[in-house]
Amino acid sequence: MGQYGDQYVVGDEYRNSTDLAANEYRGWLNAPLDGGVSYSGIEALRNPRTDACEFIILYSSSTTSTSHDPWEDIINLEDGIAHYWGDSKAGDGPDPLTRRGNRLIKEQYCSTYAQNDRAEAPPVLLFQKERVGWVTFKGCCIIDGLNITRHRDEGETVVNYRIDLEVLDADTVDLEWIHRKSRTGYDVGGPKAWDHWVETGTVRRYSIYNEQIRSPTSQQPDARLEPLHEDIRTRLDGTSKERGHKLELLIERLLESMDNISQVRQTPSSGDKGVDIIGHTNLLPDVTLGGNNTKLEFKAQVKNKKGSVGGRELSRLASRVGDGEIGLFFTMSHYTKAAQQESLSTYPIRLFAGGDIVDMLVQTDLTDGPRLNDQVVSEINESV
Repeated sequence: MGQYGDQYVVGDEYRNSTDLAANEYRGWLNAPLDGGVSYSGIEALRNPRTDACEFIILYSSSTTSTSHDPWEDIINLEDGIAHYWGDSKAGDGPDPLTRRGNRLIKEQYCSTYAQNDRAEAPPVLLFQKERVGWVTFKGCCIIDGLNITRHRDEGETVVNYRIDLEVLDADTVDLEWIHRKSRTGYDVGGPKAWDHWVETGTVRRYSIYNEQIRSPTSQQPDARLEPLHEDIRTRLDGTSKERGHKLELLIERLLESMDNISQVRQTPSSGDKGVDIIGHTNLLPDVTLGGNNTKLEFKAQVKNKKGSVGGRELSRLASRVGDGEIGLFFTMSHYTKAAQQESLSTYPIRLFAGGDIVDMLVQTDLTDGPRLNDQVVSEINESV
């Protein structure tokens, strides 16, 4: 994509600076059109040949503006819906169409969405300003409804539109699709959920809980815990085999530190290649139930690698997990989307990525701030 990014990712931030060359919001969207739209509210990406509206851009600001705005946009990614208020402000009077953004929304909604003309309906790209100089991409949406609302402000009735949106089930939106459709009107390469809606009229709605699938970035530690993640990589280093064994020893200690886990031990190195650690977890550690056994045996596999973990590696562990047992998989990296889907739908395995491991470690005495405890590192390295 040259100087532009490849895609917008839901939940990721993008620079919105005055320098368009470094601007990942207006710069990326405008670039192929040589345009100068500001995107401060409701805007359109238009085909330069036909002037057709190919995309609607909605910019929501969660920071205080200089002009009073009584309406607050609601963006609910848990359920995949959003309510976005139009551009009316105090002093505009009773006609919401005095604002260009409101005219754009009404025109596009009435001529395409309300007529069920899905092939001509422009997708909506929703962004939100959560801090100065940056915007967060909130998703690709369709318009589900357009309503007129009234608000009493300093003795004046202000009339505005409320735009009801459904956020489509797409974690990413490719810039190539945005640029191609904006330049030519040719709608190809968009999110599958968008294509599905255009073809069938059925909405596949986004949810952060959809199958509990996490992106690679969300499986890694945040900035606060990244130093600990890097410390583990650096100080438990060695050959591929040594790194793997060292992480196994660390995970063994981590599991032993948990109150509801017992009988933790490593399997012999020459034994079952799909299982590194076994033990028991107590489902009800604080309850006595007589003869009712509340313990569940687990089998764990540990992978100390930089690349992603896929379904094939999970299947090896799954084949060794018996009835009434669960599998635990630990990696310092992340899991592919396919591997996560298989874990949720097929395998009795719980997945722990690099971010999860450091989250658990900082709650134990195995760490000293952003580093592993020196004695722990020394003992692990001496054992390998």
